[in-house]
Amino acid sequence: MNTKGISSLIMQNRLLSRARSRAKTHGGNAASVLNSNSDSGKKALLNAIKKEADSQRYLGKNEGAAKSKEHYTAMKAAAESIQKNAKKLLSMPSKKWEEMTEEEVAKYKEDVASEMSSFIGNYNTLVNNLSEEADSKVNEIYLKQLKGYFTNVKADLEALGITQDGKGKLSLDEEKLKAADADKIKKLLGTEGTFVDDVGKRAENVAANADTNLAVLNKSLYAGNYSYNQKGNDIFDILASGGKYNAKG
Repeated sequence: MNTKGISSLIMQNRLLSRARSRAKTHGGNAASVLNSNSDSGKKALLNAIKKEADSQRYLGKNEGAAKSKEHYTAMKAAAESIQKNAKKLLSMPSKKWEEMTEEEVAKYKEDVASEMSSFIGNYNTLVNNLSEEADSKVNEIYLKQLKGYFTNVKADLEALGITQDGKGKLSLDEEKLKAADADKIKKLLGTEGTFVDDVGKRAENVAANADTNLAVLNKSLYAGNYSYNQKGNDIFDILASGGKYNAKG
């Protein structure tokens, strides 16, 4: 018997012992069924063991997988929202500066402030969830890139009321943004190749990566979590059929 086979049988014996112990605690009838050597008794015993193993599926590693699923779900939603924010900011204003009235320029600033507020909220959600899953090398790289985009134009963004804390999260002073020169706002927040555009493009990659991870996590969470031999047979099905668990499967 190989090491894997031994480990599986040890786990089976532990579950068996636990099931019998609980049966003794909860009454003689249950104990007699679990300790029976009859076919029906054995079947009841195996069902009890399997049920207990199934109840443990979401503990330990799978509990972590469930938490990661939450992070990647939020990450994907935030990244997709950032792409929409970036697209709107790059499309503002709808008119050329020389064709706009003072009221329209003021409206442009208000619209940018509102969209940037949404952008920053989504950005912070993204950074927070990337940080939670930073043990992934890919997420760690994305996180560094996002922080770096701000650092590259730190002084210019701070002049518009956009600041970054030690954890990489952004804050916005809307009044300071609306008081800034409209042309400067457009160059820094609504032009290709600048901070908003860079973050929007990277968010597309983050969303795709999150989607891939969610597919893997969903498979991990909802697949069976029992011990298998080399042929892929469930250890409990082998026991129920009277087969022996050995190195050959």
